[in-house]
Amino acid sequence: MEKGISIGIILLFIVTAFSPMVIGFEADDINDEKEELLDELAFCCYDGSGNMTLITESLAGRVIEVDSSGSIVWQKTGLNVPKDAERLSNGNTLITESGMSRVIEVDNGGNITWEKNGLNDPVDAERLRNGNTLITEHIGKKVIEVDSAGNEVWNKTDLYAPKDAERRDNGNTLIVEYTSGRIIEVDNSGNIVWMKTGLDGPVDVEILDIGMLITEYLGGRVIVGGDDGWEITGLNGPVDAERLGNGNILIAEYNGDRIIEVNSSGNIVWEITGLLGPIDAERLNNEPSNAPIIDGPTNGRVGVKYEYTFNSTDDDGVDFWYCVDWGDNSPIEIVWPSNPDSSGVAKANHSWDAKGTYVISARTLDIHGAESKWGYLEVTMPKSKPFNFNFNLLSWLFERFPHAFPIIRQLIGFD
Repeated sequence: MEKGISIGIILLFIVTAFSPMVIGFEADDINDEKEELLDELAFCCYDGSGNMTLITESLAGRVIEVDSSGSIVWQKTGLNVPKDAERLSNGNTLITESGMSRVIEVDNGGNITWEKNGLNDPVDAERLRNGNTLITEHIGKKVIEVDSAGNEVWNKTDLYAPKDAERRDNGNTLIVEYTSGRIIEVDNSGNIVWMKTGLDGPVDVEILDIGMLITEYLGGRVIVGGDDGWEITGLNGPVDAERLGNGNILIAEYNGDRIIEVNSSGNIVWEITGLLGPIDAERLNNEPSNAPIIDGPTNGRVGVKYEYTFNSTDDDGVDFWYCVDWGDNSPIEIVWPSNPDSSGVAKANHSWDAKGTYVISARTLDIHGAESKWGYLEVTMPKSKPFNFNFNLLSWLFERFPHAFPIIRQLIGFD
């Protein structure tokens, strides 16, 4: 009897010794510190800001798109004195090609999908909400609006060296006149309803919610917000300026051969140098993908691998991948979609080594560095890892002690 008890104790020791008892990360512990940790782990994939900038280099005859490090990710070369470019909602790029007297729309492959020819020194073009295109002709001394067929549907003529035009929400048009040193607002009939005079070589105007953003080429400054705003001075031939979502100002310095981003204190926080005649710059809005939806088993056994699916979409049609934190202090895992496109679904397997409740966290990162919000799935591993008994040892024990361990015999069906 004593031998049976001793062997039973040994079996109990064997079973418990191989049954993990470490408690995992509990759900109640998911707090701000965990969130901060996840955000810090986001660098696993990318350390950039995700900002892309579209730049027109007039003297280089090209339009380039660069990332935050200044690396070129897209370009259209072989252009004849380009003066302006803007990225359209369909992903194409609208380019004003002064040397060819035209405005063209090109796709991502650089193929022309639309054009308007016969223009007299076009220097600016803007695609309007109604699908028409607003074009500024510098030597032609006019601003015209053309439809998709290239037919002129509106114009304002007899202007003084116009450099830029913007269509307002009320239907009026802002026009920058370089030689007259003024900005005028005209209604649909061409009547001047407002003007700002006394400017020193104005070349660009942007409409802000706090007024206007005015660029003076001869004055070497950018005026932010009008009379009650602030200004950036000491610039080297500024020709274009844009207010960014973070409040900073993106400026093209034609004579300085650079594009700079300046904050409200006047400090340069980003720049790209060595450009050839940078005449226009536009910060592209690259929105991150949607927060991933995670699907898979929410409970199971320790040590068993389970498959999980990660699903997200990117409204901009940009390729992306997933950064996955399994919640158990294992390294961040990079998971690629099976078909890496803007609607990629990815799958990954994982097992946990200890009992407990864990939170799977995942976020997307696109090829331009934009990171999505985190998606979560809570899983519980309440069961121990199945123990693989040594049945040869058990068989010897059962044969040696035929009347011992009746319960264990019954559970494993030995008899």
